[in-house]
Amino acid sequence: MNYLGLLGEYPVNRYLNDIEIANKLEQKTKLNIQPAHQLSTIKINSQFIELVDKYFMWKGHLAMFAMSAIVLFTAMIVGTIVTGFTRPGGMSGGEWVVVFVLLIGVPPILFFFSKLKKEAFAYTHYPIRLNRQTRMVHVFRVDGTVLSVPWDEVFFCIASAGKGNWEIQGHILGKDKKTVFDTFAFMLVTSSKSGSSVLKNYWEFVRRYMEEGPESVIEGITAYLPISDQRETFVAAFRRMHFTLGAGFFILEFLILLIYLIIYPARWFAMRTSKIPQWPKEIEAQCPVEDNDPYARDYRNNLA
Repeated sequence: MNYLGLLGEYPVNRYLNDIEIANKLEQKTKLNIQPAHQLSTIKINSQFIELVDKYFMWKGHLAMFAMSAIVLFTAMIVGTIVTGFTRPGGMSGGEWVVVFVLLIGVPPILFFFSKLKKEAFAYTHYPIRLNRQTRMVHVFRVDGTVLSVPWDEVFFCIASAGKGNWEIQGHILGKDKKTVFDTFAFMLVTSSKSGSSVLKNYWEFVRRYMEEGPESVIEGITAYLPISDQRETFVAAFRRMHFTLGAGFFILEFLILLIYLIIYPARWFAMRTSKIPQWPKEIEAQCPVEDNDPYARDYRNNLA
């Protein structure tokens, strides 16, 4: 899990660092590796490809932690007040005790509610749309605004996301080509720098679509996320998790699935209280899809 960009902002108004420069990914340079879609594709066609954000897979973890904390502190407040006033003889100085308990318990509740709102009462996901015809990248940001930037002007690199995590970041630079003014990231996050090979496989998937077209990657896409016009269902979530786990050891797969089932109620709550993102009309107008487009695919093309 990595919430950089959701809980904390990417550092901007700074120079590119040495690691980013050393790990630059060139849009025009083909890597001799197998592209990997990492179950990130929402839809694809000859005009654009739409990908999911890095927070989607783990949505619900933060909500579960925040909701648990809110329930705990609320129970503490209610329990203390009720117990004090219902015991024999009542609560001595009860009004002051109530004030004290509220002063102690309410701030943490407000704090954790602010964290809950990062996943619930927000958006179900934050898509990235890459238009290969206009050569534009459109990023749906966590505040509901959209960042639009030319594909060829983005500085892509494998960079640190903090806490030992690495990801593919896209930096929007100033005229000096050194100062970072904005940053976004693709969905895949690895837990060590040694995972950069996996990141490159994913980068090559994105890069080939933009530089070589949908025919270069579409055969490798095994499924599409059914989230563009509906909220994720339990069945879809289960299938996604099963795909992500792959053909691992049964015991490990079972344990991870068990943990996921525990977390799912919070994910369900976060999804149901969040809005499905809608692209602005001007961006949709730039993304027309022909009725007979041979490369148009979305969740309706998934195998049963």
